Amino acid sequence: MRSASHRFRNELRYRTDLDEGQAQLTPGYVLDAVRAALGGTIGLDPCTEPGNPVKAERFYCPPADGACEPWDADTIYVNPPYSRAREPWVRRCIQAGLAGSKVVLLIPAATDTRIFQDALSTADQVLLIRGRVKFGIPRDNGRQAAASHPSALIGWNADLEQAKPLGYLLRTR
Repeated sequence: MRSASHRFRNELRYRTDLDEGQAQLTPGYVLDAVRAALGGTIGLDPCTEPGNPVKAERFYCPPADGACEPWDADTIYVNPPYSRAREPWVRRCIQAGLAGSKVVLLIPAATDTRIFQDALSTADQVLLIRGRVKFGIPRDNGRQAAASHPSALIGWNADLEQAKPLGYLLRTR
């Protein structure tokens, strides 16, 4: 009997920082829900691309390391790089949330990982997104490119009830 060893290769789960699949822009339908959860505006996006596609009031993009810059905004949205690169971003979200900022984090719903569980243990709410996040990029077969994993929005001091049409809302505290 052969095992499906290809399913357990961590190089797919923990891509290098240089992998082109490492970062994906948040699609509009998710951003609309995030803005609603944050009260209408995103004050800071510390992890974006040049041109500020999220339309945050303030933003950081490479070459600046937004995980090391000040997060002194009332409302913060973070869609960090995938793989282990997301860990410092999640820790900053936890710190900002505990300091009183409204924070929403889009993260792979890898419930078996320590960083996901760390976020859940401090967050107020989590929304498990129904289906895979679709990026609006057409593939050769005509379908939209989608995330390779399930995703969640994790919120600190935010009202993820406003994002409920995207999936299933859980209160953690």
